Amino acid sequence: MEAIYAVDSNHGISKEGVIPWNSKKDLYFFVNKTKYNIVIMGKNTYFSLPKRPLRDRLNIILTSNPNDTIFDEEKDLSNLIITNNDEIYNSILNYREKWLKSYSFLNRNFIIFFVGGKKIYEKFIPLCERVWVTQIKKDYSCDLFLDYDYSNQFKEELIEEDEELKILKYEKNVLQSGSTFTPFLIS
Repeated sequence: MEAIYAVDSNHGISKEGVIPWNSKKDLYFFVNKTKYNIVIMGKNTYFSLPKRPLRDRLNIILTSNPNDTIFDEEKDLSNLIITNNDEIYNSILNYREKWLKSYSFLNRNFIIFFVGGKKIYEKFIPLCERVWVTQIKKDYSCDLFLDYDYSNQFKEELIEEDEELKILKYEKNVLQSGSTFTPFLIS
């Protein structure tokens, strides 16, 4: 399992419920990483998407109220699952073939990506083998922040950097994978 997200220069992830930047490079990276895979997100993240559900991905929405009438307006449900089962990833991992048969667009070696919001990241990053972080090199006066301490659990690798952004990959340390670790997150 993997997580993917972007932050501004102050670790902001959103402002008034939406991503305040418009980075074609970050969007391109996100699309190419997650396409033909499974994306798991919270309800607020889902409804912040300009086009939903995300095409060519199985969209799984974790919500405490999956029968909420707000979902009745969604037109295309063929690649959308709305559930309150926050351990759905276990079913997916244990029955990969079933999921591949049900969703033919999935990559044969599909990955489960956690794509937001903050509560989803806080809960699931510790379970991930890899985390992709785009650091936008500008302050967008965000009102929601995520600052995860990867130093004890993950190894950092710079993937790309230019004047606009820096893309980092955090890979779980093999030696640390069996240890108990509590990350430090700033609200």
